Amino acid sequence: MYYLRDFVTKETVNPSNLVFTGETTPWEVVMDLDSIKSKMNLDYFRQSPPNLLKYLPLLPITQQAEFITLRESATPLIKSRKLGRNMGVELFLKVEGKNPTGSFKDRGTAVEVSVAREKGAKAIILASTGNMAASCACYAAAAGIPCFILVPEGVPPGKLSQVLAFGGHIVQVKGTYNDAADLAYKIAVEMGFYLAGDYAFRLEGAKTAAFEVIDQMLFQVPDYLVVPIGCGTNIGGYYKGFMDYYRLGLIDRLPRIIGVQATGAQAVVNSFDEKRNDIQILPSISTLASAIAVANPIDGLKALEAINNTNGFAIAVTDNEILAAQHRMAKEEGIFAESSAAATIAGLQKLIDQGKIDAHKKVLCILTGDGLKDPQVVLKAAIKPPTIYPQIAEFNQLYQNGFFDGKSMVFVEKSDILFNTEPTNADIARELQNLLSATYAEDYINKIQLSLKKMIQKGKAITVSDFQDSIQSVLESPKHSQEEVFTVLDFFVDTAKDQKANAHVTVNISGQEYTGKAQGTGPVDAVIKSLTNACRDTLRFKLTEYKVEIRGQGTDANVYVEMKLQKDSSNSIGSGTSPDIIQASIEAFAEAYNGFSN
Repeated sequence: MYYLRDFVTKETVNPSNLVFTGETTPWEVVMDLDSIKSKMNLDYFRQSPPNLLKYLPLLPITQQAEFITLRESATPLIKSRKLGRNMGVELFLKVEGKNPTGSFKDRGTAVEVSVAREKGAKAIILASTGNMAASCACYAAAAGIPCFILVPEGVPPGKLSQVLAFGGHIVQVKGTYNDAADLAYKIAVEMGFYLAGDYAFRLEGAKTAAFEVIDQMLFQVPDYLVVPIGCGTNIGGYYKGFMDYYRLGLIDRLPRIIGVQATGAQAVVNSFDEKRNDIQILPSISTLASAIAVANPIDGLKALEAINNTNGFAIAVTDNEILAAQHRMAKEEGIFAESSAAATIAGLQKLIDQGKIDAHKKVLCILTGDGLKDPQVVLKAAIKPPTIYPQIAEFNQLYQNGFFDGKSMVFVEKSDILFNTEPTNADIARELQNLLSATYAEDYINKIQLSLKKMIQKGKAITVSDFQDSIQSVLESPKHSQEEVFTVLDFFVDTAKDQKANAHVTVNISGQEYTGKAQGTGPVDAVIKSLTNACRDTLRFKLTEYKVEIRGQGTDANVYVEMKLQKDSSNSIGSGTSPDIIQASIEAFAEAYNGFSN
């Protein structure tokens, strides 16, 4: 029915354990298609609706009645209504996020877990950046097999939450995906576990997507197929699936296959551009598209074969291009795909711009995962919505001032510096228009200017990210009146290792100066207690909420603080933004205090 061989040497391999890949080269499954074809009724096969169980005769499953399935049906194949027209091609979108656990990984996992149970595996182990972890945990639970998952630190929480729900056992590894994969390989060999991952049997499940595409397009072949590349298994699976249908006589040609990677993880693209037949491991990777953030693509050679043998292309796109494509697809088509999936749209647009894809061609983009898998990348590019009190006048003020007319997301390098010196209101208005296509009322620009001025005074150059943080802080800030009865004149904090912090503050309340001193477990605690002591004769209240959000990377990242004060039965909320968490906390305190007076 099938046998295993080394993908590079083409020599047959006979493993003695449950690890189905070589240490340095990938393996592949070779199906006996002649024998399979002789037993198939191809006319009936053409007419039957697409679903995973339909393709069992073409899969390396010996106990088909025991196949682990969650009753998968064909994922949607949608013809673009607007996006394709704007790009100048006939565009189709394969929405793989509609698989049982929200990504294309379920196809390969169904095969792998079925093979693992056939071979009597006592446990499954794998390395993953998220999607495969969720998928394997789910299908292993259905099969009743323990599943151990090694993940690199920093995997999106949304993906790990699925693993926990399915009862998978997570171990975080300090290092990259490849570090986790190397450890999973060693554990599988040492302990006799089934090693799941981008190996021989997974690609057999992945190829069913190609079968589905042809069935859904009524056995017509698209001119181009665009697939994101992480480890390379999925794009290799599409190629093999098309080849299987070609050899069975179900199609008469193959699409030209395009592989897309992020510029911060473009090992396969490098080989394609340099016309090499090997994959060189990247020394480091840097991309927000976590599902394709791979330094050493295990099936990179299979990806190259798919691209080269179909006269296709490999192209890299930046994170900002990916984010823009993700937003564009959601806005124009109503499809929210994860960033790694949106790379296909970004790559297609770049190839069209380069004149490598002619107009009106039939193009199919594979959207490998649902956007809810990793929403954090979208939130980082988005301008957070304003916060208002439940009053129609406040909403009307936003509406009349044109807050909803500008952009809601920004796709630029967030580390680019906008201002090295204190900006004027005119400078701020200009950048608001350039970046957001927004025009804000003068009182909002005044608040933004004050926020940026304080950052400059702290010695911080204003980047695009800082500018966005300042805007968000102003929009999120509760809208009290302009009158301020409370201001902080100065503060001083003293702290040392393993000692309580000491703080001293000087404030002005309705024209009268007050001071307060206190100790705290840390500098922020000491300052807030000092502020409370300074106000004890003018206002009785208690702190009921204190929220902190670090916006950005590095030790000088902006900190957003929000706090709620309670006086009798009423509450007042204040917020502050600064690269200094103490100053941000003081600003939030002052705004909340003034809220009681307005």
